[in-house]
Amino acid sequence: MLNTANLPSGYRLEAEMDYLLFDDEKLFIVASDDELVFIKKSPSPYENRQDEPGILLYQTEFPRVAASWLINTIENRLWKSATEGGEPSGKNSVTEVVAGEELTVRRVMAVGDDRSKGFVFINASRDNVKFREDFQEIQVSDRLLKEGGLLDVLRQL
Repeated sequence: MLNTANLPSGYRLEAEMDYLLFDDEKLFIVASDDELVFIKKSPSPYENRQDEPGILLYQTEFPRVAASWLINTIENRLWKSATEGGEPSGKNSVTEVVAGEELTVRRVMAVGDDRSKGFVFINASRDNVKFREDFQEIQVSDRLLKEGGLLDVLRQL
């Protein structure tokens, strides 16, 4: 897992923002020339399980070029109706190979404490760095994308 306070050479902290799904969680966007990394930091309710003092970390990695694919998939395929040029009615996810990795954006109707609309970003080509799962994923709300500025950060990449 990447340490946001001491990133390896070639990695840059692009943004730090409130995660806007659960209280007291932060989202860090880290990038290198080749990678885009989402790091979520949550308060740990467990004294004996912490990745940083008082904090649990969750890391989701994508090829850096996936930033533009994520934006296009959200804005032009899943936020738009079929009549506007989006995906057909009833289709709520897009899976494609981007830079050799199998990525999915799935539209969901309930993420976070307030059960708001959002997306799950999945990379099926990378094993989870924390759990015994053969994929990585992160949930993001529409609010985080629009009001929280995540879309703007992805556009800058």
